[in-house]
Amino acid sequence: MFRKSKADEIRKFFDSPIAKNQLALFYLGTSGFIARTTSQAVVIDPAGFLKGDEIRALKGVRLILFTHNHMDHFNAGKTQDLVHATGAEVLAEDKVVNKLKGKMPDDKLTKAESKKTYTFGSITATAIEGIHRGPIMLYQIKMDSLTLFHAGDSGYVPLKDYPSEVALLPTGRMSPTASPEKAYKMASDLKPSWVVAMHGSAKQKQQLSSKIKESLPQTAILIMEPYTSTTITVQEKA
Repeated sequence: MFRKSKADEIRKFFDSPIAKNQLALFYLGTSGFIARTTSQAVVIDPAGFLKGDEIRALKGVRLILFTHNHMDHFNAGKTQDLVHATGAEVLAEDKVVNKLKGKMPDDKLTKAESKKTYTFGSITATAIEGIHRGPIMLYQIKMDSLTLFHAGDSGYVPLKDYPSEVALLPTGRMSPTASPEKAYKMASDLKPSWVVAMHGSAKQKQQLSSKIKESLPQTAILIMEPYTSTTITVQEKA
């Protein structure tokens, strides 16, 4: 069954005004997101979720990030389409980079190494090695004055050195390493104002939500449906 195009929703997402202390998120599914601030946007783990007219609806995308090369996170052909349409650069784990070499300009492609920080215009991204069935990189992304953490579908790794205001955390299915318990431990380290549950079943996301509400009352949690958007307001620190 073919999915109806969400190009109109993506255009509305990019056209909707947001404030300097806000982060707009469009959830693609699994661990795929579009994130934007007032001035720029990134796409994370888009896999094959975006198709022709939806790709053409993207605006101001400066960077595309990939945590690893599994098919629910990365698609080489769609990545070529994204780079061609947006002019964005790619930051990715080594196996993804190897699959893209020769298929896009070398100056658009950067291999992520753990504990290194990369700069793309006014965006910075720090790569952190995660735990998965095969190599995986997690990212702390700084856009304007906001800090976003994306944990792919990794198991728990210590993240106290990477405090972030918004954390996108995996809860399980179909990941062999992620779980609500491990996502909660990540949240405890990151101390975000907001958690967005991803990459898991409805039950697993609810389990994380219950644990966050019980044990991290200063952290709000969102559960998004695929191809929907939200705007998160981050309170300025005193």
